Amino acid sequence: NTSGNTGAAAAMIAAKKGYKAILTMPDKVSIEKQNALKAFGAEVVVTPTSAAPDAPDHYVNTAKRIAAETPNSFRINQYDNLKNPEAHYLTTGPEIWRQTEGEVTHFVAAGSTGGTISGTGRFLKEQNAAIKVVMPDPYGSIYHHYFKTGEVDMDQSGTYHVEGVGEDHIVKAMDFSLIDDM
Repeated sequence: NTSGNTGAAAAMIAAKKGYKAILTMPDKVSIEKQNALKAFGAEVVVTPTSAAPDAPDHYVNTAKRIAAETPNSFRINQYDNLKNPEAHYLTTGPEIWRQTEGEVTHFVAAGSTGGTISGTGRFLKEQNAAIKVVMPDPYGSIYHHYFKTGEVDMDQSGTYHVEGVGEDHIVKAMDFSLIDDM
C-alpha cells in the first residue's frame, strides 16, 4: 500500500529486478502518479478513499489480502515498519544537519507513514534538543486530534484529498513524542 513515493521506489526496483509489483492506493492519488507506477510495470489497485480503516476495501487491508493470497510475495508495510523512520534517521536527518551546518531551528514535515518526521526529527533533536519539530495535518486526518488528546476519535476522521499526508489510522512508524506542535 502506498500514496505514491514508496510505491514508485518499489515499482522501479521491481522493474529492474524483474519482479512483479502490485501496489494498492486510495483513489485520491493523482492519475499522474498512478500512470507513472504503471509505466514502471506495476499493477495498481485503486481503492475508495472513503473506505474506513477496518473495511476490506481500505487500501491497507487490500494490500494485506493480496499479499496473503499471492504465493512468494511480501508486503513492505511502510506504515508499521520501524526501518522506515530508521532510514530517515540514518540519511535524511544527517543530510539536513550537514546542509544547514547545524543552524536548523525547526523541522516541518507532513506525516503519513511517520517515517520522515520521526526519523529525521529524532536525529535533529539528538544534535540539538532545542530544534522544534512541527507537523501540518489536513482536516479529515486523525493525527491532529490524537496528538492533542492522546485519543483516536474516528468522528474526527473524514475523506480528505491531500496525497501523502495525514492518515485515517495510527501507524507504528510515527513517534508522536518527537513532535512539538501540530
